[in-house]
Amino acid sequence: MSRRKLHHRAAFTVATLMLCVVANCFAQEPSHDHSCTVDGAGIFATPVGHDRQNFNHGGWGFQAGGGFAVTRQAEPDHGARWYITGNYLYDKFRVRQSALAEVLAKEPQLANATSAHGDFSAITLDPTFRWTRNRSSSLYLSGGFGWLHRGIGFNGLSTVPPLLPSSTSLGGARSNSGVFDFGGGINFARILFTEVRIYHGTAINSGSTLVPVSFGVRW
Repeated sequence: MSRRKLHHRAAFTVATLMLCVVANCFAQEPSHDHSCTVDGAGIFATPVGHDRQNFNHGGWGFQAGGGFAVTRQAEPDHGARWYITGNYLYDKFRVRQSALAEVLAKEPQLANATSAHGDFSAITLDPTFRWTRNRSSSLYLSGGFGWLHRGIGFNGLSTVPPLLPSSTSLGGARSNSGVFDFGGGINFARILFTEVRIYHGTAINSGSTLVPVSFGVRW
C-alpha cells in the first residue's frame, strides 16, 4: 500500500470514529442539553508565511466537525463548558505564475504545465472552551494538533515527479506532516456560527500557514 493511500485511510478511519462517537452522544443526549455538537461550513482561507509567495491571496473550501462535552454547566444555557472536538478542513489555491515559472525553469519534466494549484487537507483534535451567554449564543476558543496534507497539482501533464527541486519554493508535490491549529468564534441564532482559525504545519510543511474564516451551521 502506498504512503498516500495509507494516510488517506488513516484520516478516514479517524473521521469515521469521531462521527460514531458524536452519533452515539446525540442518541443519549437529553433535550436542550447540547452535550454533542456537529457542524459544517464554507471557508475562505488566506495563505500566510512562506506559502504567501506561492499561492494567490485566498481560496474557497469547506470544513466539518463534531464533538462532545466533557464537563457540565452549573446552570442550563449559561456558563462555561469544555468539549473535545474533531475537525476536517479542505481548501484549494491557484499557484502564482511567478512560482510556477521558477519551477518550469528548473525542471524540464514540467515544461508542458500550463498552470498549477495547491490543495490542503487537515484533520485535528481540538479541546474547546465554550462560554454560553444564553440559549441562542455562545463564545468559544479551541486549539489542538493533527495531520496536514499539502499537494501541488499541475495542469497539462500526464505524469508529475514525486518531488520538485529542493531549490524551488513550492517544495514537494505531495507532503504530509503534523499541524497545530488555534481559533475562536461565536455561535448565534441557535444554529449559526462564524470563526477564525490558524493552521501551521510542522516538519516538511513548516512553511505552510493558513488562516481560514468560516461561516456555517452547528447543531
